[in-house]
Amino acid sequence: MIRVGLVGEDPNDTASIKHLLEKKYSNKVKFLPLARRIRGDQLESAKLRKSLPIEFTENKCSFVIYIRDLDAFESQSAKVQERKRWFKSLDSVINNKGILLLNIWELEALILGDIDTFNSIYKINHKFSSNPMLQDKPKELLKRITSHTNKQYKEAHCPELFKLLDIDKIEKSCLCFKNFIADFEKKLKKP
Repeated sequence: MIRVGLVGEDPNDTASIKHLLEKKYSNKVKFLPLARRIRGDQLESAKLRKSLPIEFTENKCSFVIYIRDLDAFESQSAKVQERKRWFKSLDSVINNKGILLLNIWELEALILGDIDTFNSIYKINHKFSSNPMLQDKPKELLKRITSHTNKQYKEAHCPELFKLLDIDKIEKSCLCFKNFIADFEKKLKKP
């Protein structure tokens, strides 16, 4: 079984992506959250640059998935380049054995890629037919559309919610995720 490390801005993010990817890859990949005490901007700290190679080796990872929010649109190239520079710099401490899952705006944009599952969980009937990658502040949208329901959306719901999402629907409707899956599958084929 291939061992793949997960590094993200928050434990909710790494757990959510772990659950989503396990739907498709649990028979050949073991996903291992790394840098569990690191949050948000600490991803840019010297502490992570020092601890990541150790955790990577101790966990016998083949590679790492770095999960990061862009907090902007993909068309904002300066922001995209900033995140790519961060990725390349951090990835260099494990000999460039990683791939980047750059969520446009936030992780919640992926939820919009399977709005039917979200609707069934929160017992609403929200129509979302646009491109999830063009929705600014998707977290706020999800909170707003559930604000008058018995169950309001909270970020802490993501790990359980991502267990139920349809990875194929998300891949079809979220180009950044589709591109990530293509890169991920190439990585899995490398010895």
